Amino acid sequence: MENRQALIVEIGNSFTELALFEGFSRTSSHRFPTVLFQDVAEAERRVQTVLQDLPPDADAAVCSVVPSLNPLFAELLARRLSGRLIEISSALSLPFTLEYRPEEALGADRLALCSYVRYTWPREAVIALDIGTALTCDVIRSSGDYLGGMILPGIDLMASALHERTAKLPEVSVREAAPLLGRSTEECIRSGVFWGAVKQVSGLVPAVKRHLAEEHGEGPIRVVATGGDSRLIASAMEEPPKIEEDAVLKGARILLDMNLNRQGEC
Repeated sequence: MENRQALIVEIGNSFTELALFEGFSRTSSHRFPTVLFQDVAEAERRVQTVLQDLPPDADAAVCSVVPSLNPLFAELLARRLSGRLIEISSALSLPFTLEYRPEEALGADRLALCSYVRYTWPREAVIALDIGTALTCDVIRSSGDYLGGMILPGIDLMASALHERTAKLPEVSVREAAPLLGRSTEECIRSGVFWGAVKQVSGLVPAVKRHLAEEHGEGPIRVVATGGDSRLIASAMEEPPKIEEDAVLKGARILLDMNLNRQGEC
């Protein structure tokens, strides 16, 4: 991997992270609520602050699940950096074989996560979990083929749905492990949301492992998790996954390097 400095922008539904990389090592990062970037002046101020630490010829990649913000970041970065800029999408060269209908519908965060696990464990089958606003599961075979995945509501979506779709249930935040049984409405929601998420993951992972072993002859099978709620959920699992907090950022960095090198060969 090139040792050039690069900026990786990960735009999530809740938070946006601007991370500076030297080669494959993250040297610093800045995390902001994504809602701040709805204001163009505020977005310019935040981006300008981060770019002060980068040389003007640095490369950049935008990994976004909020399409409405992509043009804004493309414009801001193009005006301030003379290096090359890519947007993470299925149109790029990938380190795994993608079969998804349609390919462009697979989110940039999932593409980056799959790229990271394939690059890091190229001889193993991997179950890659991203536990955040949504909970996603993607499976890569040891051959490098994308097998498929799942999308489920995460903790915040479950709690919000209970509040928004009922007349009396309050909106509750789940930021720490909850007791199994609650003694108030708020405690019951926290318990149900937290343990519901834990048991979803705890039940699905063995089922996917069995499918990989019995239907595809895979083994060993690695389980990796990232996302803002990954440590919270893993803390209550009997067999927790390996936590890789920077997996999406690093996957986007890998794709940036792969595709810029390919451009250079053309």
